Amino acid sequence: MPSGDGPEPLVTLREWLDRHIASVQHPQERRIGYGNVRHEYSEWGSGADRITNIAIIYEIPGGSTCQLNIDYNHAADRFSFLDPETCTRIDTEDLHVVMRLIESEVTAIPTKREDSLFTHVESLTRGGMRRSDIFAELNKLLQGEFLGGRINNRELKSAVQHVVRAADMAAQ
Repeated sequence: MPSGDGPEPLVTLREWLDRHIASVQHPQERRIGYGNVRHEYSEWGSGADRITNIAIIYEIPGGSTCQLNIDYNHAADRFSFLDPETCTRIDTEDLHVVMRLIESEVTAIPTKREDSLFTHVESLTRGGMRRSDIFAELNKLLQGEFLGGRINNRELKSAVQHVVRAADMAAQ
């Protein structure tokens, strides 16, 4: 979106992103399921050298923090970010490319959280932990104080089902 065709692309992105992130922050069950997702804007430089960084931050069970960073170069009127799949730098003027990236990342958070939770449960199982102790560990995650490391009721149900399926498969 070239400059002069309406608002600066960063303004449009900020308005969209603020609404999009807010939509997954309430109620609390949803906020937990999206890893306490939040975003921050920071700026470096001034004038022609001004860069705005957009950081989208969230947690997965186990305390890992994930972050997506997108830079906006005001002078070049371009966004840049690392492609999550190839780790190559992408530079684009196309605001819709950036919005699709963010949408994809945010939409994938619940699946990433569930995958991490399943990996954690499997690790506990391999370590010889009894099922009742695993359920107690999951209960701790459900009631944890750290919002981003906590799990919600849907994640708890899914993890319990995963434990039961794994035990059934091991018994066969």
